[in-house]
This record gives sequence, structure tokens and C-alpha cells, in this order.
Amino acid sequence: MENNRSTFASKFGTIAAIAGSAVGLGNIWKFPYVAGENGGAAFLLIYIGITLLISIPVLLSEFAVGRHGQGNAFRSFVNLTGKKGWGAVGILELLGAIFVLASYCVIAGWSLEYIVQSVAGGFQGMTQAQMDAQFDGFVASGWRPIVWMVAFLIINAIVLGMGVTKGIERCSKFMIPALFCILVMLAGVNLWQPGFQEGAAFILKPNWSAVSGHTVLAALGQSFFSLSIGMAAMITYGSYIQRQESLNGVGVIVSLATVLMAILAGLAIFPSVFSYGIEPTKGADLVFKTLPPLFAELPGGYFISILFFILLFFAALTTSLSIMESLVAFFSEELHIKRVWALAIGFAIILISSTLCAMSQMPDSHILVGGETLFDWTDKFCSAYILPLGGLACVILVGWFVPHHVVEHELTSSGKTPLWIYKFIVFMMKYICPVVIIILLVNCILDYFGVDMIAALMSLIH
Repeated sequence: MENNRSTFASKFGTIAAIAGSAVGLGNIWKFPYVAGENGGAAFLLIYIGITLLISIPVLLSEFAVGRHGQGNAFRSFVNLTGKKGWGAVGILELLGAIFVLASYCVIAGWSLEYIVQSVAGGFQGMTQAQMDAQFDGFVASGWRPIVWMVAFLIINAIVLGMGVTKGIERCSKFMIPALFCILVMLAGVNLWQPGFQEGAAFILKPNWSAVSGHTVLAALGQSFFSLSIGMAAMITYGSYIQRQESLNGVGVIVSLATVLMAILAGLAIFPSVFSYGIEPTKGADLVFKTLPPLFAELPGGYFISILFFILLFFAALTTSLSIMESLVAFFSEELHIKRVWALAIGFAIILISSTLCAMSQMPDSHILVGGETLFDWTDKFCSAYILPLGGLACVILVGWFVPHHVVEHELTSSGKTPLWIYKFIVFMMKYICPVVIIILLVNCILDYFGVDMIAALMSLIH
């Protein structure tokens, strides 16, 4: 199915835009503390295994749906199958996009606040207790996080308003190389840190005793979150990939880029953490509470702090552009309105949901779900349920219901990719990916009732 739809203009632009979607806060902000809570290198190896065997086939299924369906997440499923019922999967993924952006834009706003604080030298000479108090006060203020979140959304709107090629692609072609360079610089600085060896060992030497069912679940959620799977972004971007581009090549390069960025983020963060005797399991506060005073102690710490939070901002922006674009494409194509009005609708939805997430962190807030702040709940619920469900439905559709010649045409790029690679990917889509995702989803549901099925199975094996 062909139309006059916008496409990425070049191969590098395609990879940069899709890698930009994949390489985001999931790699820089989330990966270090999730790895810290789940055994360091043991988590990394499980994460890499899941990415290679599960996430890449799911990612390719989303690419195939988008490129063949030539529409937004909802329309691509309908075009591909000829049945509106399958469009519900697209709606589920669009819901995932809203859930992700709700908390994502709040965190991105934090990065803008911390860029300003770094430039002003606000972290110089601060103790850990003072840093904790400053961050807690900032988050609890309510209005300051909202102001920065709005600023971040406006930046998104400006870039998206310029379109796919002149906006998203051009922005990504600059920021992805910049992201890589900044991470390499930060990791290089740590070579002279006294805690480099210990930090490198933590991220490269497995601690299998820390592995549990939670570790595998966290790795699946991290992999899906990092690759923007299950949130409509990759289906929408798939519809912008030109026919001559190899979906397999793009998928593998992007996946390897996310793994490389995650490792570099660990090498940029953990040596400083160990040098100053900080626990690597500090959680989500690690980046915003623990690192600023550590950076201030380093030679050239003023510039390191600025670079690090610019890195966070770039990572957040490249990902948010892809997720927001999925909403813009949906409203534009389904409501038959101009892009600027579709952008305004998407902006309003995320503005409301992100504002509620920011307000839920204020003292005595009643914006709670199951006893958790809306901010925490959206992140956990989306990673545990919506993203895996969207990925599961997509891979089942492509593996079992889409005509084989259509799948072969997309995944071999009209015969350019060896047939054995195509057969292996389809085998994983049909038999392995659904089973693994279902097991992990069931474990997640049982975990809610205090039962860790995977841990029980591991104990039986031992």
C-alpha cells in the first residue's frame, strides 16, 4: 500500500531518527539505577539477551506493520489486515505513548532545571544532604517542574512543527552523534577515578546472586522501554522508512546502539558512585540527587555537570519526538485535520497528563493510584503491562495472521536479506517471543499477589 506519506530522506537520517527514539532516558536515567538494583552486569547480560532474542523480532514486527500499513499506529494495523478490530492494538500502543510521555516529560523538565543550575554553579560545594533537600524541594514545589515540563513540550512542538524530514530527521542527525560524543567523554573522564575499576566491574562482572524473577521482568521492561516498543513510535517511524532500506539492518543497528549507550552510561556513572562510597542501588534519585555533588568534586566538574544534563535533555528530546509524532500522525490522519491542529491536540493531552504527574509528587497530594503517586504508577503500569501487551499483539499478528509473502517482502527487503535470517526471525516471532512475553506478564500479575513464579522455577532448577 503506497501513498504520498513523508519519509526519512537518507539512510543515516533513518538510523539517527530511530536510534534517537530508542536511545533516551531509558538508557541514561533509568538503566543505571535499574541495573544497580538488579545485580549490575548480570542484569546487563539478561537485558542484552532479551534485546537480541525478543525485542529485535518485536521491533521488526512493528517496523513491518508501519511500512506496509503506511499509516499511523491505528491505521497501519487496519490497512495491513483489512479489519478494524486489529486497530485496537494500535489504540493500545497510542495509550502507551500517552502513559510514557506523562511521566517522561516531567523528568525531561528536570534536566532543563539542572542545566540551568549547572551553568549557574548551583551544585558547587553542596553536601549530599543539601542536594537531597534541594531536589526534594524542587519536585515538591509543583509549579517549577510544571514550568520546565511546558518548556520541554514547546521545544517538541517547534521541532515537530517543521515536519518529519526538516524537523525530526535533521534534529536527530545532530543530537545522536552529540549524545555518543558526550557519553564517551564522560566515560573517559572516569578512567582516572579511584573507583573506575570497581565501577567497571559492577557493570561488566555479573553478580548472579542478585538475579530473581524481578530481574528478568525489569530487563524486559527496560528493553521495551529503551527501544520504544509498544508505544506506537516504531510503527509510525516504520511508515517513514523508505522501501530500499533493510528493516533488519536498521533494527540491529538501533538495538546495538541502545545496548552500547546503556553500557557507556554505566561507565559514565558508576565509577563516580563507587569513588565516593555511594550505593549503586540509590534508585531513580541516582542521577538527580547523587551525581551533581559528585561531579562538583571532579576536575572540570563544572563542565562535566553541564555536559551530563545536556546529555539527559538530548536523550529525552529525541525519544519524546518519536512518541509525540505517533500521536500527531494519528490525530492528523484519523480526524483529517492539518498537522498544526493535530500537534495542538497532542500537546494538550500530554500537558494535562504530565501536569497531573508533576502535581502528584507534591506533599499531601491526593493524585494517587493504588497508594502510589500518579508519576510512579504510570511508569510501572506502562512498563509492566501496556508495552509488553502491545508488543505481544503485534508480534502475534505478524507471525501468525499476516500473509507470509507480505512478511517476507518486508523483512527481506524484497529478497535482499538472506532467507535463513528471515526464517529465524519469523520462528522467533511465532514461537518464542509470544511465549516469553506471556510468561513474564503472568509472573507480573502473580507478583501483584506476592508470588514470584520465575523465582520459584529458578529454585526448582537449582
